[in-house]
Amino acid sequence: MYHSKKIGVFISHIMGYYQKNVCQGIIDTALEYGYTAEIFTSLDGENLGEYGIGEKSILNVPNYADYSGIIFASDTYPLKELRAHILATLREKCICPIVEIGVTAPSFPAVSLENNRTAGELTEHLICVHNYQRICYLGCTQERYFSDIREQYYRGVMAEHGLVTGDGDVFLCDYTEEDAAAALRHFTDAGKPDAVVCYNDRLALLFMMAAEKAGFCIPQDIAVTGCDASPEGSAIAPGLTTVSFPVYELGQSAVKKLLAMIAGEEVSDIDYVPAVPIFRESCGCRRQPGINPLFFQHMQNERIISLECSILTSMCMSTSMQRITDLDEGMDLLEQYIRGIEHCREFYLCLQGGWDSVSGRIPELADMEDATPPCPEEILLKLAIRDGKRLPECSFRKNSLLPEHIYRANHSAYIYTPLFFEDKEFGYVALSYEGNKLDYHFQLVHWFMNLNQMLQGICEAKCSSLLIGQLEELSTRDTLTGLYNKHGYLLREKQFLKQAEESEGSVTCFLFELNNLRQIKDACGYEEGDFALQVLGHALSGNIRAEDICARFDRDEFYLLTKDYTKKDADEFLTRVKQYLSNYNRLSVKPYTVRASGGYASHPAGQSISSEQIRSLFSAAAKAMNSIS
Repeated sequence: MYHSKKIGVFISHIMGYYQKNVCQGIIDTALEYGYTAEIFTSLDGENLGEYGIGEKSILNVPNYADYSGIIFASDTYPLKELRAHILATLREKCICPIVEIGVTAPSFPAVSLENNRTAGELTEHLICVHNYQRICYLGCTQERYFSDIREQYYRGVMAEHGLVTGDGDVFLCDYTEEDAAAALRHFTDAGKPDAVVCYNDRLALLFMMAAEKAGFCIPQDIAVTGCDASPEGSAIAPGLTTVSFPVYELGQSAVKKLLAMIAGEEVSDIDYVPAVPIFRESCGCRRQPGINPLFFQHMQNERIISLECSILTSMCMSTSMQRITDLDEGMDLLEQYIRGIEHCREFYLCLQGGWDSVSGRIPELADMEDATPPCPEEILLKLAIRDGKRLPECSFRKNSLLPEHIYRANHSAYIYTPLFFEDKEFGYVALSYEGNKLDYHFQLVHWFMNLNQMLQGICEAKCSSLLIGQLEELSTRDTLTGLYNKHGYLLREKQFLKQAEESEGSVTCFLFELNNLRQIKDACGYEEGDFALQVLGHALSGNIRAEDICARFDRDEFYLLTKDYTKKDADEFLTRVKQYLSNYNRLSVKPYTVRASGGYASHPAGQSISSEQIRSLFSAAAKAMNSIS
């Protein structure tokens, strides 16, 4: 059963190399032991401005009681606020074991990648194997915490061998060619160094470029090492000496430690997954097998082409989604783009109850006080695609992230991404990949931003529609009686006549008039005159059919346009209005009687009718008016 053995994972920026491979290690190892991983991810670290303030909504997606254990990759969250939110939520809501992946003051039993000590091992190698004496260290200002740790290991080994590290032997810089050139000048001011230990491969490659531009040969003039093995480092000539990056093994280790805790075993506070040096030509060693440069160049070209295509797709997606105001139309459009996500096996878009609810003063302005409130415990599976087929939409309870029939006999590892716009939460997307092999690319960041903006656009269109509808209603209604005014009547007359012609029905026009409006106003004031008009308006509105058009025209005249009234129906209608006024006058304590006249004229069924003929019918109705009170 899918629900019985699940591991939840909180990780940010899943499209990164580190995060993707950690998750793959978690997924594969969990499945090996009969568990399924569910990954909750966000884009923390991307500069999305005000758009990103709703990222904490990822915490509202999981049902924490469903999980046998949780893995929290805390170091993947650059923003301390979101990391603190997740930490507090896990402490509050989780009763299951929690393992943390991270080295920065972990709050739970942790596993960590030990790839800092190797800076000392590389320094040891340069001294003992290649007999270098002046060895420099190039650190990184943007990642100072880890850079400083690696620098300390470098300094420690240098001291062990009695080698002095002077001020000119250490330099910190950013990831720019200008900074790399500045580092080279700094090191060579005191004479050419024998070797440079770099914080990582990225800095090492920049430094090698700067050195070669300055006329130095690597490693003959200056040996260089990196860290955190990159494909670029193994594809260049000379190949870059570096340190392995066993992040897949880190995910494996996290799962095994979590399973030990689930089994009730004692575990250490922190376990380390060690990295190991990879020696290539840049330090002076013999050439080791690496990526074929031609193959690497082909991969890079394919990557550039893919990125260009994704940018164009994102632009088309953004443009096409900007015009969407209807959710069903939006889902049909979205389906086309989902089929372009490579290796995506399942895609489920889930909207929480009230995702498009209207807030602020809009309900009041749009007269929505009686609107049925949404059910917060209900989730709408609005779009579901599995194995290339679109499944019917359905609703389910919030105690499950997906409907039971989706989970049944399923071992997919799902990635859950929140749907939000600024601080407004819409729901979430669950997706899985073929064979549970993650293929989540950075392009999906644009993809989800377009989706969120479309949902926000639908919400805004709903608000606009409500306000426009209310404004239109106000502009077409008589404020005194609530009936249509002359403008409202004329807007609806044309459609009414079209329907009457299509049904070949008869048309009957009524005309009513308040007989003593002037006398009431003169004797009792304008307010009482308005009240008398309201009485006649209520007499009419309480007796008309839903499809009838009743309007107050100038001052004391009321027009009523109906269809399919027989003579008997018309006479009975006059009788009901007369009875209403009679009952009112009998019970009223006002110092006046509301008196009115009414009449009607009809156009026979089966014949077309124009607006001019309607005017003639109302004229005939005026001539046929008799007192009805």
